[in-house]
Amino acid sequence: MAGKVVTENVTHRRYVSKVGLTGPAAGVCSITMRGTLMFLGQMASHWRTTGAIAPSGPSLARAMAKMVGDIRPGQVVLELGPGTGSFTKELVRRFPHNRIVAVEFNSVFVRSLRAALPGVTVVEGCATQLPKHLNDLGIAVEDVAAVVSGLPLLSLPRHISTGILNAVAEVLPMGRRYVQFTYSKRAWRKFDPPGFRSHPSKRVWLNVPPAVVLPFTRAG
Repeated sequence: MAGKVVTENVTHRRYVSKVGLTGPAAGVCSITMRGTLMFLGQMASHWRTTGAIAPSGPSLARAMAKMVGDIRPGQVVLELGPGTGSFTKELVRRFPHNRIVAVEFNSVFVRSLRAALPGVTVVEGCATQLPKHLNDLGIAVEDVAAVVSGLPLLSLPRHISTGILNAVAEVLPMGRRYVQFTYSKRAWRKFDPPGFRSHPSKRVWLNVPPAVVLPFTRAG
């Protein structure tokens, strides 16, 4: 493993030198490449819970955060399956006066997120246990403004996906947003999450691969 890491670092330095990146640009390239390499490693080891083909791009992250809508300062945005933090970073940027709580099952991603985003509350645990996670943090359900999910619900066992959707319904007050993304809108129709009203979706062509943002509102 150590030899592999050294090889990746040397390859990256050669790439940066070859394309002539220096200063901040080289640093951004380093961060992006490290995140992508980590994502690919975790996808190979945990393909079912990682689910995505590549880390989500900035266009998809912006579309997901925008679908949350306007929220009051002090409210909490709950993110499920943050992975390498593509959506998390955009949520922090878009909602600077709100607490971001990210629930991640993969311990490698958890350590990386805590190091990169110290202002975010990163919970290591399962998204089926959202009421418990919020209770442990002392967060009232009434303070949850929205739930943003990057979880691969289509690739998870059905009972787990159903458990996650039930947990979201339990912690999200009426009239507030649940935002999910998928690569297959047609396949996602089989879920039809109970207790939610769907809204027009948005396809993000600039993401690789193209993805669809699915906004829902908690309803009776």
